[in-house]
Amino acid sequence: MKLTGLAAAAAIAFSTPLAAQSMVAAPNEASAKLGQCLVDKTTGSDRTLVARWMAGSMASSPMMEGLVEVDTAAKEQVDRSMAALFARLLTKDCKAQAKVVMNNRDQMGMQAAGGRLGEIAMAELMMDPVSMQALLAYIQYVDPAAMAALAE
Repeated sequence: MKLTGLAAAAAIAFSTPLAAQSMVAAPNEASAKLGQCLVDKTTGSDRTLVARWMAGSMASSPMMEGLVEVDTAAKEQVDRSMAALFARLLTKDCKAQAKVVMNNRDQMGMQAAGGRLGEIAMAELMMDPVSMQALLAYIQYVDPAAMAALAE
């Protein structure tokens, strides 16, 4: 499937890195409504899929070489599932909200809306105690004296 114009921007909205998306606040009411719809119309399983897709995509970066290995077949399946979720959300579940943003040719709004779903998906992932423990594992290597100096 080939996407053009703002449809491509909508696809990119789901592809924009989480850190970049979370820095983009919903620029207007239409974008905020779309973002809220994306969150409201996804299940826990949908948001797990979003988190898996984001993780697989980030892990595919050459910067992750030597740390993470991505199973090509599993990544392709996640990509296919993400495409189905993307299509369902924008063409069925949140069609009215998506049309407003698309008709306004609001690429930033589309990115902000997609970012909202990404934020929620990653927040749910981080609620898992094992994930949180892994995220905080670096703390054992922080120099306590250097941190204590901040309080002086």
